[in-house]
Amino acid sequence: MNEGPPSRWPGVAGPLSALAAMGYAHLVAADTVDPMNGLISDYALRDDSAWAMVGGTIALAVGCLWVAYLLARVAPVRGAASRALFVAAALGLLLTAAFPTDAAPGVVSIAGEIHRWSAAVVFTALPCAGWMLGRRTGNGPLATVSVLSALFLAWFLAAHPGSLVSDLIGGADHYGLVQRLLVLCETTLILLAALWPGHPARRPAVPGRSTTIPAQPGPDDTRHPRRPIRSRLGT
Repeated sequence: MNEGPPSRWPGVAGPLSALAAMGYAHLVAADTVDPMNGLISDYALRDDSAWAMVGGTIALAVGCLWVAYLLARVAPVRGAASRALFVAAALGLLLTAAFPTDAAPGVVSIAGEIHRWSAAVVFTALPCAGWMLGRRTGNGPLATVSVLSALFLAWFLAAHPGSLVSDLIGGADHYGLVQRLLVLCETTLILLAALWPGHPARRPAVPGRSTTIPAQPGPDDTRHPRRPIRSRLGT
């Protein structure tokens, strides 16, 4: 018996759960973290929102791993590069959840450095993976969101304090907002990839099973009703 394509709902549930968790963290910490210039990782430093951020990050990692699994099932050869990048992003997300950042104003611990560089892997790997997958499968929305993610990443790096051009563009006033837009784009990217990681494998025809051919115009330009045909190996 032929197996159907694997379910995509685990990959969809991951980013949706992450969005819900981040929304909850924004609500409960609205009085202490400014969304304009406070980083999302700051929510993990509060007792009332840390569990939501850790859980949402892990859910997002599960979504990446499920997309990689779907690619292994649907396109094991052509999707190898995208699959590796989704796995790298998942590992980066798990590291950011396991190693929280340091409190502002700077990174001073090993855990904070691990958090910083693992987040950099996530922010870089996902746009590349989404772009390659979107181009290969003809998924225009996925490719578009990947380009937006890359643009927001460049903007975030430019606006972050310490950047050479941060003062010129007033980055200290809005780099938190740009990071939220970046995370939103990359979460949407994972969602789109889970919904359409590639063209599903076609099931081979079963001998003896009847199929239907579309109605064809006759000599008098009228269409005859559809009629079933049998496989050559059937009866």
